[in-house]
Amino acid sequence: MNLPHFRFWCQKVLPLVYDNSLSYYEVLCKVVNYINKLIDSDKEIIEDIEALQREMTYVLKWIDDFDSNAEQTLKEIIDEYIATMVFFGLTDDGYFVAYIPKSWKNITFNTTGLDIFLDMQPEYGHLVLSY
Repeated sequence: MNLPHFRFWCQKVLPLVYDNSLSYYEVLCKVVNYINKLIDSDKEIIEDIEALQREMTYVLKWIDDFDSNAEQTLKEIIDEYIATMVFFGLTDDGYFVAYIPKSWKNITFNTTGLDIFLDMQPEYGHLVLSY
């Protein structure tokens, strides 16, 4: 829907009486100017809605592709994000464990105290990453 501007020429004239009142012609000029500004903002809103519709078609296409290639897509997400993260938790016995991805083979996780004693950090239980 393309709304054209009003084609109305407003010529500023000197008022006959110097007061705060506006003539009918000046009121008409202000109304036309305001309506033209509304039309401009309406065009911007329509463009924004069309951009959102384009984005929605992209998202819907991605969802359809995800359904058809779910296994491959999940594998890519896991390999890119989850397989590179370290998760910490507690076992059922109450022990603190770190779930380390296989790609971190060169890094050793220990704690200060029983496993490693550091002169600069003699506190017990600090996590130490050795590589």
